[in-house]
Amino acid sequence: MSVQQNQDVADAEIDDKSVADYLEANPDFFNERDDLLAQMKVAHTTGASVSLIERQVAILREQNIAYKDQLSELIDVARINDRLMLKMQKLVLALLEASELQETLALIQQSLKDDFNADGITLCLFADPEMISLDSDQIGELRVKFVSHDDEQFKELGKLSESDEPACGVLNEAQLAYLFETEDSEIRSVAQLPLMMSDKGSGKCGEPLGVLAIGSEDAGRFCAGVGTVFLKYLGALVTRKLRPHLATGEDAWPSQ
Repeated sequence: MSVQQNQDVADAEIDDKSVADYLEANPDFFNERDDLLAQMKVAHTTGASVSLIERQVAILREQNIAYKDQLSELIDVARINDRLMLKMQKLVLALLEASELQETLALIQQSLKDDFNADGITLCLFADPEMISLDSDQIGELRVKFVSHDDEQFKELGKLSESDEPACGVLNEAQLAYLFETEDSEIRSVAQLPLMMSDKGSGKCGEPLGVLAIGSEDAGRFCAGVGTVFLKYLGALVTRKLRPHLATGEDAWPSQ
């Protein structure tokens, strides 16, 4: 076999991938080959030729900028979570001091509006209004709506009474009109928090108390896919506080 044939065989066996695989497996290849490293040239984004080291430095600089941006985003998220935790702590401490149902509902309403910037709030309860210690004026002022499990309009909102997971998204006009008052007509997105008691010891969803609907004029605030950790915690907190005041299950509605 001629010298040219040997060279052709070698070229066929050593392709770009083989070289790349070898260099990846031997990252210290150029450590003892300064003369070869000095001859390496790669195209820069501007079209000019730069040394391999210069190109590596440029890549590392770009990666550093990207990492800084990611770190900045994580810090922003951590700060937001810290503020949410402080607001949640404030609400928990306030609810611990509340004993009456009216006081409890008022605190929830005030906290959601003042601390969590809610633009609309409605509490849908599976309970008999005659068995609740609130008069009609208080019910209207506190945005409480009493619904039955067979309420067709409520069913259109989804299977919220069958899960403890909050539902976020944009509702249609009929659904918004059902949940919120006319003064909340600018609501664009809604978070619906199922108030679901857990079966003791099992951790499974138990008896539903209702749904807490929180509306926002920002269409992107409660969009589908948004994180729901704090919303789920809020729903569990409200459930625990309301449970002693409400008759549910077979006792929620008088037999016909």
